[in-house]
Amino acid sequence: MTSVKLEKYERTVSVSPKYQRRNQENLQATYTDVVVIGNGPSGICLSYLLSGHWPYYTGETHPNEYLNKRLQVEQDKSLVLQDLKFLSDNLEGRSSHPVSLLFDTLSNPDADIGINSPSLLHWRHDPKQEISHVVLGKKEEGGIWQMMEGQMKTLSLSSWMQLPDMSFDKWLQRNRSVDDPDKFSNRARMEEVRKYYMDYVREKGLTKYFSNHSTVTSVQRIQECSQDIDDESGEESVSICGAGISNRQMLWLVCGHRTVSDDKGQAYDEDFCYKTPNLVLCTGAFDQPNMLNMPGEDLPYVCHSLAEMEQCIHEDILTSTSNPVVVIGGGLSAADAIVHLLDLDIPVIHIFRRNVEDPQIVYRQLPSKLYPEYHMIYRLMQGIDTDDRYKNYSSMDVVEFTEDNQMLLKSRKLGQEMVLQVSCVVVLIGSRPDLSFLPRHILSKLGIVPGMGIHSQHNPIDVDPYTYQSNHFTGLYAIGPLVGDNFVRFLRGGALGIVSHLWQKKENTINL
Repeated sequence: MTSVKLEKYERTVSVSPKYQRRNQENLQATYTDVVVIGNGPSGICLSYLLSGHWPYYTGETHPNEYLNKRLQVEQDKSLVLQDLKFLSDNLEGRSSHPVSLLFDTLSNPDADIGINSPSLLHWRHDPKQEISHVVLGKKEEGGIWQMMEGQMKTLSLSSWMQLPDMSFDKWLQRNRSVDDPDKFSNRARMEEVRKYYMDYVREKGLTKYFSNHSTVTSVQRIQECSQDIDDESGEESVSICGAGISNRQMLWLVCGHRTVSDDKGQAYDEDFCYKTPNLVLCTGAFDQPNMLNMPGEDLPYVCHSLAEMEQCIHEDILTSTSNPVVVIGGGLSAADAIVHLLDLDIPVIHIFRRNVEDPQIVYRQLPSKLYPEYHMIYRLMQGIDTDDRYKNYSSMDVVEFTEDNQMLLKSRKLGQEMVLQVSCVVVLIGSRPDLSFLPRHILSKLGIVPGMGIHSQHNPIDVDPYTYQSNHFTGLYAIGPLVGDNFVRFLRGGALGIVSHLWQKKENTINL
């Protein structure tokens, strides 16, 4: 394999005075080959590959005979260096990205028919394959999972939540006590997923790449002259070039602030700035919950996340003897909430806008054998099954929330109004990413539908299906929910696609 030398040395250059620290000298921009915004599962997985860990096919037979034949062609070469378009040809599944399907079917063969088969990938580490990078995240490693501290379980199998080369099931066996009631469960509690992702970063030696408690406030595209490093002295040899000179390159300038601690343990904020030719968006799509925008929605008993609901349970605000909890929404998060509430014997009123037989209801699109809990909720919605603790109202709109814990509803069909006395309302009608750090002219062209806000389902970021590079901005990549891959099992392929493309670009540059 040809060794490709990447720019791994961090360098500092002066930045425009507009990025100065307050009452301090000019802030310096640190160069790195890749900046990753978001330290959830997408960012963690990408960091593992960027750190020089590459996947290889084990040689064991894959149940898909056509894929099995393609895998034999370059069996000894890492997937990073293979033709991913050729390998993923004609694969089908619940992701629109062929490389995501490829990685998933190699990691979890026959997962969609309920078979938990061994992975057909093994991993090798070579320091020469490392690509310098930094991962920026607002909280500790895990992203949105840092907000999940309760006993609620994932409805995906625990093996589907795992990251490369570290079995989640084995991690659970090590970390669950002998008398844990979930000792042999194949689903994990939310807090276990959070701890697994944090342990993953430490056990895989990725901590040095992570800058946690970091908030990105601005991203800009800049042009800069290329700068060479003298092989003997290590000093930069700066070339002065004007407009139109060929050795000017487009870079991304990423700035923000982070919270750090001094030697005495005192926390303080400091500014940061990075410049990079490759920017990866891994922020997820759950920063900002969607609102009903109805009067009284800001009252204390109205929640907009599972974490807020879990806190109410923890504080004994919600119990089996309290007034019903109203769950508003017809998606997966709403089902998660309902399952958890019923497990705790807490009465639920379920409100959703769609007709129960609407083909777009997400529960109808999932295999019942793999997601029995979702289908249990759907059967309750249809009235096929009944539960004294569950009641629903379909095709209803919320009109108002009042200070005395009442909510006013109006039927879409008949126009009739009704009042419910509740203990808590959980509004789970989707969410959207916070990409406010991007310039408007970039944000407006980022999605499949230009000018429309980014939405994981309705308007994901428009990327190449094999490289995950934006179809509109060179050097800008995105993976995970931002491109429509909401399940952890599928976002891993995005990391493979990006790293493969980065190495293709470096090899092409050297061969010029």
